[in-house]
Amino acid sequence: MKMATQSMASNASQALFALEADGAWVVGGAVRDAIAGDQHQPFDIDIAVADAEACARRAGDALCAPVVRLSTNFDIWRIPLPDGQIDVWNLPDGDIERDLGRRDFTVNAMAVPLGRFRHGELVAALIDPFGGRGDIEKRVLRLVTSSALRADPLRMLRAVRLEAERGWRPDAELRSAMQRDAALIARSAAERQWTELQRILLSDRLPWALRRLEQSGLLDCIFPELTEGRDIDQRPVHRRDVFWHQIDAVRWLTRLTATTTPRGANAAALWRELQPLLTVPTIRESLNEWKLPLRLAMLLHDIGKPQTRSVDAAGSTHFFGHSELGAELARQRLTELRLPTRTVRQVELLIEQHLRPGQVHSPGKPPTDRALHRFHTALGDAAIPLCWLFLADSLATAGAEALLPRWRGYVAHVARILTWLPKRPEQAGRLLDGNAIMDVTGLTPGPRVGEIRAKIDEAAALGMIVGVDEARELARRLARQLANSA
Repeated sequence: MKMATQSMASNASQALFALEADGAWVVGGAVRDAIAGDQHQPFDIDIAVADAEACARRAGDALCAPVVRLSTNFDIWRIPLPDGQIDVWNLPDGDIERDLGRRDFTVNAMAVPLGRFRHGELVAALIDPFGGRGDIEKRVLRLVTSSALRADPLRMLRAVRLEAERGWRPDAELRSAMQRDAALIARSAAERQWTELQRILLSDRLPWALRRLEQSGLLDCIFPELTEGRDIDQRPVHRRDVFWHQIDAVRWLTRLTATTTPRGANAAALWRELQPLLTVPTIRESLNEWKLPLRLAMLLHDIGKPQTRSVDAAGSTHFFGHSELGAELARQRLTELRLPTRTVRQVELLIEQHLRPGQVHSPGKPPTDRALHRFHTALGDAAIPLCWLFLADSLATAGAEALLPRWRGYVAHVARILTWLPKRPEQAGRLLDGNAIMDVTGLTPGPRVGEIRAKIDEAAALGMIVGVDEARELARRLARQLANSA
């Protein structure tokens, strides 16, 4: 059987032909995907060869690409490419079957000589000692050995990621082994955990993947603050406990941000009502840009509730301060997982402010210009993702059946927030900067100058003042008020 490789990007094809080495084998996911007929970007290929460093450096020179050693314990060399990467593994004794026996899943424990792979000649030259090809036909993940997860616990997250991204289903033995060994995930480096988690969070099957993480016990180990919400009652407002509410909220978020009509009559109806907003380019672009921090914040948005729960004399449940505490807990956990600082700050902001879209107006009244100006000033480019977090949170709280009759009002509320424009746009610049305010008022540098500047900006945005002269007069009046209140 011969399989075409013409669909590979040009750099990837060039890279394959740059890998000139006797006894070199293509192993792992590249073989699996080629046999399964899956074509994915970015290009990612593993090579096993007797002298990994020499092979990698020759290829790097041919491609004018850097060569980086990935591990000090094993000879693994990476060649980063514009459209992917090549990892070259050392195969000191030339025993490819022995190398395959150390791998994770049978579908990844296959090899093809490099030369045959380059020409798309896979199956005739396939080395498959563990029956991986048969498991590919069944789309099943099966362990190569019973100790595979203990040898590298990160493989448990990889199994979830392959199921989320590609639909590969763990067999019963693998599921049982994951439950047995879940606590061992702590042995894996935080950076490696995050690499897998990031891909899981971005997958279309995220709600299903979260269920697999929960069933295996991995969720308890990775996000213990999240699973502490089990059995934390929120009635009468919420239908579910804190933990399942957050899982349900992620499910609704994936539906409300979908690019095609989601399954289910209720979900489809809710999604269609959002289409006038989702077709606005700036809104869709923002949701795409914030996809990862938004999903992560949705998952963790109520982790502050278990520690802030109280019940008043009337029997009502309260969680005062849970947003602020949740943001702090999320920051600590995500920092430990070595997430990029920018992503941590984005998640922290969304969690801390997640109640704000519902509080931006008085009950029964539309939000005022002043409230909307302050909302956008505080949130900046996080305003759009925060509104979708609010919508999904509301659905997870009340349920689709209860909210569907009122859904149009929720969408209108979000539209009002997102389409609001100040009377004086930011692009027009400030009427007075800090130096001008100090010249007018005689103040010295300090927080009072910033406070006056913010109030002038707000007055200009609301159309309460026009022009520099009115801004100067307002600055003087505000300075006098601050002086009198001191």
